[in-house]
Amino acid sequence: MIRGLLASIMVSLCLFTAPGWGAETAAVSAANSETLRLGERMYRDGILPSGEPMMATIRDDVQIQGDAFSCVSCHLRSGIGSMEGQILSPPTNGAKLYKPYYKYPPLLDPQYGRVKKGMWDAPVMNIVYRPAYTDKTLAEALLGGVDPQGVELNAAMPRYKLDDKNMEILIAYLKTLSAEPSPGVGKDYKYIRFATVIAGDVPEDERKEMMALLEAVMKHHNRLGQIKNRYQNMGKKMKAASFNYPVFTIVPWQLNGPPDTWKAQLEEYYRKEPVFALLGGLSAGDWQPMHEFSEQHKIPCLLPVTDLPVISDTDWYTLYFSKGIYQEGESAARFLGLNLDAAEDGRVLQVVEDSPRARALARGFQETWKDLGRSAPETINLAAGESFNPAKLMAQKKPAAILLWTAAGTVRALDVLAADKAAPKMVYVSATLLKKDIWNIPERARGITHISYPYRVDAESDFFTYDAKTWMKKRNVPISESRISTRLYALMNVLLDPFKVVKRDFNPAGQGQGRVIIEEQFETLMHVKRNYYRDYLFDVIGMFGDRPSLDYERFSFGPGQRYMSKGCFIVQLSAGPKPQLIKKSDWVIY
Repeated sequence: MIRGLLASIMVSLCLFTAPGWGAETAAVSAANSETLRLGERMYRDGILPSGEPMMATIRDDVQIQGDAFSCVSCHLRSGIGSMEGQILSPPTNGAKLYKPYYKYPPLLDPQYGRVKKGMWDAPVMNIVYRPAYTDKTLAEALLGGVDPQGVELNAAMPRYKLDDKNMEILIAYLKTLSAEPSPGVGKDYKYIRFATVIAGDVPEDERKEMMALLEAVMKHHNRLGQIKNRYQNMGKKMKAASFNYPVFTIVPWQLNGPPDTWKAQLEEYYRKEPVFALLGGLSAGDWQPMHEFSEQHKIPCLLPVTDLPVISDTDWYTLYFSKGIYQEGESAARFLGLNLDAAEDGRVLQVVEDSPRARALARGFQETWKDLGRSAPETINLAAGESFNPAKLMAQKKPAAILLWTAAGTVRALDVLAADKAAPKMVYVSATLLKKDIWNIPERARGITHISYPYRVDAESDFFTYDAKTWMKKRNVPISESRISTRLYALMNVLLDPFKVVKRDFNPAGQGQGRVIIEEQFETLMHVKRNYYRDYLFDVIGMFGDRPSLDYERFSFGPGQRYMSKGCFIVQLSAGPKPQLIKKSDWVIY
């Protein structure tokens, strides 16, 4: 169960099985909710019902605590397992544990460390058999590290010290883990329903841009699926392919009225027609109501387009592009911390307009500045519609650095500050707040003005950018300065890649009575296949490597990560009538 320690060869990883239920596997409703809650905490956090950490040993005598090395660390939240290099962490859910398992020997030749010649399609191999677990043999595996045949499991697999009652609770939870497909999945896996949220008075052109991209992604997937399904079903037997693509559908959920009514509207949409996940989304306010709805109903929300995401280290069900404008405040604090002596902390001044974005910027700066051990900046909070006099501020405060978290009046203020003989060493502004006005920054102010800029700076001349924009142009997807479609193009990777099928039938000779083999499991762990569980979708995404992005310098993934773009540039404008952006920082600066 410890991901980094599973370095032995895969032959001992025999906990996983083919889909289906064994005779001893209980229905989801068989265990009461309190038992499942306690079992979930044991599995995810390594905490016993008593509140004490689960204790275990690995590699014969190394003592560990479950709260430091929980089951979820390797087998992931869904229990379907994970892959690191060529090392598999097997599934631990009852649907797979309580079925027999047949597999080929390891992919690597133990003597030479190479893939065996003809491994993929060899018609005759010595298959390895492991019978289905029972409650008794599963308990023996967790306590003593042996499978139902008495074969010892990998030495890195923890041997847990659990009494009968706690073992019963953990096994009850494993039986319900990823037991049934999530809501939104159609009968016989023929379709999967998605929705996108449009909350409040969103401009019509932005709505059209988002819907055009989302519908293009749906059509792209469905067209490829149609071709693949036809190809897989060809042949004399004309039997249904074992890994058909489901058809994707998407509907808009329009939320009207004040934000405090949005949650009830979401509940009603979901009651009428449950969906597997929410894709994209736009909001006239912050994303808090939708975020809370996703957490409550355990519905994945992939990449809403918002400057105001919820900032959380623990929430699971919303995957954001970034921390939004809060992240610009973080980046400004990091960069300023590198360029301002601590002795001048008392001369840092924030001017914050009365808007949610400006307040999020200020919060990002203040919290990061505090984490750096710096003294709190002086903050001037403007009332709604209130302007400020930059010359007066300079005369009264004499700041070494000033943070203008404002939109209206910023360009004028920069011009006044640049003309002042006692001009501050650095002025910070936000590209998100200023929008097009960043290009109107007076030339004499450019040397002191630092801009937080969350997007790519270099010319977009790479093949990925060319291909992506060509793809959108062919499908009449608008590309605007709002970056809605260019950001959401990431769904081609984040959503569609997990739903790709494996490229071949790995068991053409029907060995092991047609059950799953190790090579197929190797491929499956990088794809959802028919494991249509919401948590597993996020588990698969977490196993991705970094992916290209049209808008972000780097789009990185990792288990449990919920903010994909983790950097921000600090830039300045070059001189001249047609200024260019000049990087003053690296991309990842926090």
